[in-house]
Amino acid sequence: MKFLSQFSLAKRGKINKYLRLVDNNKYYSNFGPLYLKLKKKIERNLNYKDNNIIFTSSGHSSLLAVTKYLSTKLKKKYVLCPSFSFYSNPLSIIDSGFKPYFVDINTDNLVIDLKLVKKILSKKNDIAFLMVVSPFGYPVDIEYLNKFQKEIDIPIVYDAADAYLNLKKKINNKIFITCSFHPTKSFGSNESGLIISPKKHIKNLENLINFGLKNKNSTSNTIGFNGKFSEYDAAILLANFDEIKSKKKDLKKKLEIFLKYFPKKYKIFNNKKIITNKVNFYFNPKKIYQLRKIFLKYGIIINKWWSENSMHEINIFKKYPKTRMNWTNSTKKNIYGFYLDHKINTKKIKDLCNELSKL
Repeated sequence: MKFLSQFSLAKRGKINKYLRLVDNNKYYSNFGPLYLKLKKKIERNLNYKDNNIIFTSSGHSSLLAVTKYLSTKLKKKYVLCPSFSFYSNPLSIIDSGFKPYFVDINTDNLVIDLKLVKKILSKKNDIAFLMVVSPFGYPVDIEYLNKFQKEIDIPIVYDAADAYLNLKKKINNKIFITCSFHPTKSFGSNESGLIISPKKHIKNLENLINFGLKNKNSTSNTIGFNGKFSEYDAAILLANFDEIKSKKKDLKKKLEIFLKYFPKKYKIFNNKKIITNKVNFYFNPKKIYQLRKIFLKYGIIINKWWSENSMHEINIFKKYPKTRMNWTNSTKKNIYGFYLDHKINTKKIKDLCNELSKL
């Protein structure tokens, strides 16, 4: 699938250096030398001293591993999660034997409404854990999430998804973080993912993505799946990681230009402190045809992120409980976005914004 105007990934020449190492090592499958090299680099970059990381085959594999692991520990029925999210969120919950309980979002940050979460928890005692989803690479306040977890005293799974470039602060021992390195993400690579977990859970999570096996000669005591990350995955991600500083600098510069010139009549969701390859704004859907036409002149496609509908509106999820969805419904209807084109220059951005101001 081709994506216009997205984050530029490492070219073949940069990846080849790591592919040669794969051949030299004669190690092609999982948990090999390149995996360990990448693991050290990412752990140094994140600097989470009380947590370890695992790479997986996709962002969904990361979510599924964590939810399946929690299903072996928690016998309660529901998982509180936002409907303003992607299929991966409720599907990982259902595949792990839980039921999603959809909760409305907070209009200020488009994250699950934590006041509503507390209200539900005060009335129901069958909630296993809370799933928080980062919208479009926009990070959740980890420091606040740490405090909130202590208040509610149930585990939190934070699907940071596209927010790897914005992860900060220490996480406590009841929060699991998952990320995606899908090519459309701000720090894109191949289809792979990441779990950040308290150290005591790491071995169990590694077993889960390896069919539940502790090692190749053991039998499985857990129902796992194949979510492993190969040496080829590591080679591609290492090549992209080598360019992470220049990519962040380029994204930051282009986003600042868009924020400066983007018409004020469209409420823009981004701010200059967040590094992302996506610009998000509110727009009247009645004029969307004209809007798309203007952007296409500059080779940019306007997107409805995740899906056209929120998860509680999807047929397979309609039977699950939900709160009122006032903000979810209005936000999903009116928010649009586009990828920051790594080739677009300042003049084109100004010209584009000038046309938008006349719409």
